[in-house]
Amino acid sequence: MKKNLIVLLFIPFLMAFQCESDDPAPLDSLETTGIFGRWEITDEIMNGTISDMLPRCCEFLEFEPDNNITDYKGNLSYTDTQGLVNNGTFEVDTNNQTILFIYDNNDEFIFDFSINESEVNLAINFSEGGINYTQNWIRID
Repeated sequence: MKKNLIVLLFIPFLMAFQCESDDPAPLDSLETTGIFGRWEITDEIMNGTISDMLPRCCEFLEFEPDNNITDYKGNLSYTDTQGLVNNGTFEVDTNNQTILFIYDNNDEFIFDFSINESEVNLAINFSEGGINYTQNWIRID
């Protein structure tokens, strides 16, 4: 009887010190790129010349993770100045610092990118119709 009483007193003591795992949740491979979030355009340079002196606004890129944390793919949404939204997926090539955007209609668009050290400024470079573009974006979320 005395053994049973000791066991009954000891079990709640052991249960009080059990805790959940302190292991952090695994990060998505894309976390290291700093690309996740919502970005708004600030300016655009065409063939080395600022396209106009008016401040740019109301164009947004939003990069989100997908369900596979081990790849360099995610979901991308582009909203233009008229509010038209283009959705699709993206894949980052970390060796070449490029992003391949595949629209839902399977059109593809590729651009070079760089993000500053504080991860608040995104620069993308691409060519279209014989014109070289550099766009600068600022993180808003």
